[in-house]
Parts: sequence; structure tokens; C-alpha cells
Amino acid sequence: MNKRFYITTAITAALGIAVIVAPTRAAMTTPTTPTSTSSSSNQSKSTSDNTKKSIPAASIVSTEDYDQPLPYHLKGGYVYTTSGLNKTLGSAKDFAKVTWYTYKRAVIDRSAQGKGNSVWYYIKSGSGKQNGWVWRGNLQDISEGTFDIAMKNSDYFKSDKLITMGDSITAGYDGYETLDSGYPTWLARYLNVKVDNAAYNGAFLCDAGDMSTPGDLTTTVNDTNFAKYNVATIAYGTNDYGHTDSTIDQIKNTLDTNIKKMKAENKNLIIYGILPITRYDNNQNSDDVTGQGGYTMNELRSAEAEVYQQNDVPYLNWQDVDPNLITDANHIDRFNDGRLHPAAKTYQLMARDIAKFMIDNFPKDQIKKTTSTKKTTSKTTTTKKTTSTKPATDY
Repeated sequence: MNKRFYITTAITAALGIAVIVAPTRAAMTTPTTPTSTSSSSNQSKSTSDNTKKSIPAASIVSTEDYDQPLPYHLKGGYVYTTSGLNKTLGSAKDFAKVTWYTYKRAVIDRSAQGKGNSVWYYIKSGSGKQNGWVWRGNLQDISEGTFDIAMKNSDYFKSDKLITMGDSITAGYDGYETLDSGYPTWLARYLNVKVDNAAYNGAFLCDAGDMSTPGDLTTTVNDTNFAKYNVATIAYGTNDYGHTDSTIDQIKNTLDTNIKKMKAENKNLIIYGILPITRYDNNQNSDDVTGQGGYTMNELRSAEAEVYQQNDVPYLNWQDVDPNLITDANHIDRFNDGRLHPAAKTYQLMARDIAKFMIDNFPKDQIKKTTSTKKTTSKTTTTKKTTSTKPATDY
């Protein structure tokens, strides 16, 4: 500021003449002594606002992109809009029910803000509506902590224990490694239930001879005490189609025998069947392609569905429940290996479909009578309470 400006200001102030200064120039001057309380308050607020807006930006030292985004939730702190870390998008409380996926890891230099280097992640919400930067210490795996995204009417499963049985898709394998965030992990969150995942990579529905695994359906059923569980899911068949000469009749007989054994051990056990998803061997849709056993994937699904129907077991057919989950157009992106094994984000989508299917097909005669239902005579009040305590997540 030049000397002429100060002289002009002093003369005009003495004469009682208002001085009008441009906002940018005013921000550079030291405020003069206020003449009234309101003036003091306004100038203090202006100074405070200017201070907040002038936080220096941090700078990126190095970055690393991720081939596959993995899911997390926020356990604290803030999401920042840019890598400059000088403007917040919101706090962990604001995004309490949002799933975040990590796309980039960066070392950021915050010396301009009075701090040192630290590791940050560029994240996007599952819905894609929000994105920003978060310190690594504020991210927590979705299987940990108190990430409450339970669905409406998930209280049907209150205090229940669920066992999931199946092959690599139920195990959470993505074609390269077994993830902690397979669909059984998400079911534990969406249904607010304890889940034991008994799935095994490469498992078969039928006896596969030398290729048999400890996770095959018959072995798993024989090794499990179903009296300890309230709910069970069965998801087998894709390996039988792709790697064995098991016939359709063998598929049906083995599935039927094991369902009956499970029910004999626990007459109140709730069982859900999950039919195999489409696979793309040699980049070809397998639905109408004949496999080693002499049947197509569609014929395999029909055979399993017939057995489930005969045993009064509700079954999820992806082609009915979510026909757009895996398609010829999106399978390269939805499968992490482009062929069969879902990516982390696809596992979350699968879990949402499965959880909703399980809620919608929960046996009406086993719906638990809650304390609030017994004491409340107003149906409207009960409905409102259930809805408010079971909000949906932002994918």
C-alpha cells in the first residue's frame, strides 16, 4: 500500500467522508479501529471469513493408481474436495451410510499448512455422486467397525446366524485374490446378522473325483451342524458346468439329498438357493453353450431351480432379479478377470440383490414379534419407527 493512500484516508476520515475501497484492496489492509459494536462484529466476521478462504494448498509428492477400487467406510475425519486439502466436502458424520471406493493413493506434502507428509486416498462413493480426498487413518474396511447400513426389515434376521456355502464366487475370489469384501461380508452389513462363510475356491456341487475340495456341497453339509444356524444359502454349479462331466441327474440328486439332510438336522432352518451367474469362457456367453456334462448354463439353472421348488426353498435367479448385473456389454468391467469372478464393486451389488431377496422371501410364520410391536397399538407409529431405523445406504 502506498503512502498517498494512507494520507487520503486520514483526511477523509477527519472530514467525516466515507472511504470506499475495493474488496481485494480492503483485504490487504489492517482494519482501523471500529466506531461501533456492529461495525466491529462485521469486520471481525469479514476477517475470519478471509482467513478461512486463504488456507494454503497442500501439494502432491507422489501418486499410485489402483487397478481395482476397494470398499471402505469413514470412521472419522473429513473428506476434502481436492488434493490441496483446504476445503472440506463433509465429515464422517455426514457420510455415515456411504460406501467409499479407493481409486488413488498419494503422499501429500502439508508443510504449507504447518504439517508434514502423509498418505491420502482419492475416493468415490459407490453411487458416484461424491468424490474427494481422505487421510488413510480415517478409512476403515467395511467388515470392521460399526458401519450400519442395515436394510429395511433386516430385523427379520435379528439375532440369527447365517452360513453361506458355495464356490469361489461365494468365497469372494476376484480372479486374482480372495477379497475380504465378498458378498457374504456385505450380507452381514445389509442384514445386520452374523455370517459364517463356508465357501471354498474351486468347490463343486457334485462329487468331482480327484478335483474334489473340502468345500464341496456334500462335504460341507456333512461337516456342518445346522442346529447352530438359523439361515443358510447354497450357491454351487458353475464349476460342475465348466470342469466336470457330472450329469444333470447327478446335479439334481446331490442337491436334493443335501437339502433334505439340512432340513432333517434343523426343521426351522431357512434355506435360500442362489443360481449360478453367467460365465464368459473365451469371451463367450455360456448361457446356451453346452459344457462337459452335456448341458448349458441355462439348463443347469433350470435343474437346480426344479430341486429348490420341490423342497420349498426360495431361489434367486439373476436373470429375473437383476438381469443387468452381468451382461454381454458390461461383463469385462463387472468381472475382475473379465470371465467369471466379480470385482469388488460387483460383489456389493450382488449382496444388495441377495439381501433384498432374502428379506422379501423370509417365511412369514418366522417373522419375530418385536417388543415395540407387542406394546404398540398404532400401526402407523410402528411403521414409521421401522422405516426410520432401517435407512438404505448410498451404495
